[in-house]
Amino acid sequence: MPAPTTSPAATPVSRLRQGARLCRETLQVLRYLGLRTLVWAGIRQLQRLLGREGIPCAHADDFDPGLITVAILTKDRLDLIRPCVESLLATWPPAYRLQLLLGDTGSRDPRVWRYYRELQESHGVIHVVKLSRYFYSRNYNRLIRRHARGQYLVLLNNDTIMLPGWLEPLIEALADKSIGVAGAKLLFPDGTIQHGGMVFNRDRDGVHLHRGQPGDHPPADIPALVPAVTFACVALRHDVFRRFLLSEEFREECMDSDFCLRLRQAGFRVLYQPRSQLYHLECATRNPDKGGADRERFRVRWGETLEELLSRDTQVQPFPPAAPRPTYTIIRDDGVGDLLAGVSAFAQLRRAHPEARLVLATYARNIRMMAGFGIFDEFVPIPDGCKYAPLPLPRAQREYNFLDFEMDFHARRGLLPWAVPTPDNQLNRHAFYCRELGLKDGFEPVPLPAYPEERRRVEELLARHNLSPELPLVILTLLASNPGRSWWEPYFPALIRFLEEQGLIPVVTGVKDSPYFRGRRLVNLVNQTATITEYIELVKMGRYVICTDTSAYHIAALAGIPFLAIFTGGIHPAARLSLYDKYEVAAPPESLPCYPCWDEGCRDLALRHRREPCRLAITPQMVIAKFRRLAARFPLEGAAASGGGSGGAYPPALLPDFPPLCCCPLPPLKKFYRLQVIRW
Repeated sequence: MPAPTTSPAATPVSRLRQGARLCRETLQVLRYLGLRTLVWAGIRQLQRLLGREGIPCAHADDFDPGLITVAILTKDRLDLIRPCVESLLATWPPAYRLQLLLGDTGSRDPRVWRYYRELQESHGVIHVVKLSRYFYSRNYNRLIRRHARGQYLVLLNNDTIMLPGWLEPLIEALADKSIGVAGAKLLFPDGTIQHGGMVFNRDRDGVHLHRGQPGDHPPADIPALVPAVTFACVALRHDVFRRFLLSEEFREECMDSDFCLRLRQAGFRVLYQPRSQLYHLECATRNPDKGGADRERFRVRWGETLEELLSRDTQVQPFPPAAPRPTYTIIRDDGVGDLLAGVSAFAQLRRAHPEARLVLATYARNIRMMAGFGIFDEFVPIPDGCKYAPLPLPRAQREYNFLDFEMDFHARRGLLPWAVPTPDNQLNRHAFYCRELGLKDGFEPVPLPAYPEERRRVEELLARHNLSPELPLVILTLLASNPGRSWWEPYFPALIRFLEEQGLIPVVTGVKDSPYFRGRRLVNLVNQTATITEYIELVKMGRYVICTDTSAYHIAALAGIPFLAIFTGGIHPAARLSLYDKYEVAAPPESLPCYPCWDEGCRDLALRHRREPCRLAITPQMVIAKFRRLAARFPLEGAAASGGGSGGAYPPALLPDFPPLCCCPLPPLKKFYRLQVIRW
């Protein structure tokens, strides 16, 4: 493995300072966030010190590059494991480093254990791991998660015998990130074909292609994309295996087919590579009659997928396919606002390369929104919560990875996982994308597309609350997903009361509710939009938008709706809004010494949860004054000339009847602080 980086020698003074800092942070976490968070933070700190910090999905950089881990499950049968290991060592290419894991599932033959000892004494790369009784999926999952270190994995049956040149074609195929797993051509001892890829028959059972044909059967010598391959010999990237793992619902059979279909469901491809050849003594170590329950479970789980495969003219596709167009791939995991801020740059990239294939890898929830712009030809979903997960990316002429351009998550220090902002976080997103994509920094607004189905559902939602798009709705998104970007909740009632006095109807949306969302005409639609595109259509219903969440003001800007953006200290408004026009900004005073912190947040939890200088500095009076100015610049059309308010009040007849305001008291401010801490 690569040598770990070394840090300067710690002095007694630096150790004392570090100890004091950790003690101070420990007391703050315990006081403001509770014992549970303290335990969680302590575990992460210990993992960080040991170099074992866990993440939801393994990253390719977590493993040793150039090292290939071969995993074999075995039990007794020295007559099988000896020729298997000897052929592996004899045919191993010197270009690759080897880690061989032998997972023993309960051997009782002393000759086998004697052979294991000989192997480990003569080869330092061979490790024997004692496992529980045979359970294929569970044994492999535990063996690999606990012991495998290689960038690539090769899974082998103990009844296989490798032929010269078997490994290189499998590993070379994995250079294409769209290939999830590569399987070999397997031969019977008499030289006829046992496996040339797998398809499914009308009984929904897996069938090996070219079975019984001569070893040099011409159709079997063509690489192909197939529905599945047998795991008697497969190669795959370690991070791909860690993302999917083998399903432990299958005990004897079908775990390989299930794994392959899950890969295909996520967008990966399954490759049959005939240049890799092995002998396979099929079912030499297990009873083939024990898999009936697994086969039935597989048919039930994948019934619709199998029907779709059977409806095709052929389940096998050539590989490599026809020469694709030049491909540009953009990887960006962030939310709605960040992508909408880049739409103008993405459209410019489309115009610069009209014949190219543009691919966007982003969270699945963003795909419908971005597809409406008609810029990208293909989308690759990133799993929620697994931004570093391996993705089935096509081979690209250029690949732009924007996962961590604004925050450095590897430079964090201290007990809690604080991230450090990068200089690029201070740039306007459009300017950053243009620079990285090699485009001219010219901004041309791209209007939001229409989402008819979502608009219909939003109109039905409004109708259930006696509202219509013709009414003077003001969309409020005051609680952001990042607590540091949310406005101070006890300030909400004053703003809501002012809007109602102007004859406007506050409509609250977003994903976080608050006891301070209260008003006679206020309509609370928090968590009532099922998708991002429904949320977009709801925001487009507003005559004005008041928001702290970045997605809302980017939606309003592209839809041409006047908006008031409340910046609570993390970001300077000029870095996000300089290219828009119909807006006003409420932000902390420039004299605040820690403003802006560029989303780093207050490291001092006492400061964050008691004084909150950024959020407390933006008072209701300031926000109301900014809204008056916004309404004066962009008055409502059709508003009555009388009735007060900067934009004119709507006649009472146009407003729906609302139930009287509930008289239950608001929670005291001290209790509110505790709620904030728990939510954070």
